[in-house]
Amino acid sequence: MELRLLSSPEERRAFAHNLVETRLTKGAGFAETARSSIGEAHLAFGRLYGLYDDESDNPEDMLSGFVLHDLASFPQSYPKPDLTYLPPESVIECGELWAKAPGSARLIRQAAWILASQKVQAILLYPLLKPWNLSTFYNNGFERVGEPIEWPYIRTLEGQKMFVQAMVSEGQNLNQLVAEASQWGFEPVPT
Repeated sequence: MELRLLSSPEERRAFAHNLVETRLTKGAGFAETARSSIGEAHLAFGRLYGLYDDESDNPEDMLSGFVLHDLASFPQSYPKPDLTYLPPESVIECGELWAKAPGSARLIRQAAWILASQKVQAILLYPLLKPWNLSTFYNNGFERVGEPIEWPYIRTLEGQKMFVQAMVSEGQNLNQLVAEASQWGFEPVPT
């Protein structure tokens, strides 16, 4: 497996296409609302990463991906939780995580924690909570902060409201999260 930082316009378009396609077809299916620009901001200004199986028959097919941005680059996606007690460049928001290949979600999450933890004090994310609960994938290493949030940027394909749960990893939880993810032998490849 190979994790790549996606920087070319073609790579970023491929990421966006896979993100939208996966959201429409996985689970109950959902999409951003017509007024939302949050996904576009993440895709335009965040650091996009894609996971590839470099030993497969199709080594250029993206299996999963995520976006990182620090709060000094642009604000968190929602005003809660209040993380202003930390320097904005030391808080990383991880979002737009998607996976279309079995098992790739676990791998991409582990890679995200390792990358996000470099020189940061906290990782913030907003996993889906309702109508289906994806927050349980983050119970190890993250604390739930506050009440569930009605997420104004997305709806199910049937138009139902969706809720997320703000979760933060910092301090010893963050150190443990990174240690556990690092045990699988991820290593940088010289470019």
